[in-house]
Amino acid sequence: MNVKILKFIMILFTICSFHSCKDNDIDMSKIDFSNIENLYEQPLPVIQKCVEGKWKWIRTNQSGVIGIIYPSNAFVDITENSVVITVENDIINTFSYSWKKMKTSSGIITYIMWNNEQNRIEWYFKSIKNDSLYVTVDKVVNKWDYEYYLFFKN
Repeated sequence: MNVKILKFIMILFTICSFHSCKDNDIDMSKIDFSNIENLYEQPLPVIQKCVEGKWKWIRTNQSGVIGIIYPSNAFVDITENSVVITVENDIINTFSYSWKKMKTSSGIITYIMWNNEQNRIEWYFKSIKNDSLYVTVDKVVNKWDYEYYLFFKN
């Protein structure tokens, strides 16, 4: 009888310890959401809290001939399930998204923003520093091509 109780307690302890590791059990009050170096390594609730909001699109870095682009009057509004991009007060793109955990083309396993309309990866989030959000576009043509965005909290 004591062996059965001991086994039951061990199983219960194991279940409880796995439950405590879930993303939903994070103490969000202890996180500085304006400064996270490796945002892609964070649990989904942390990434969501960091990226949702209104952002001014500061620059786009692209490899090759294009280099750096500084968009003027471009804004990104990331809500719980959609993104609206406006330039000069005109909506130029909008899409709904969902979160998927997957391996990016650069080998990082993280939660990515999945564009539901185009059925493809849209962005994953590198870091947030002093309310500047560093975003990576996961569409590599070859290993030398890249595209990054910088958004600033609006």
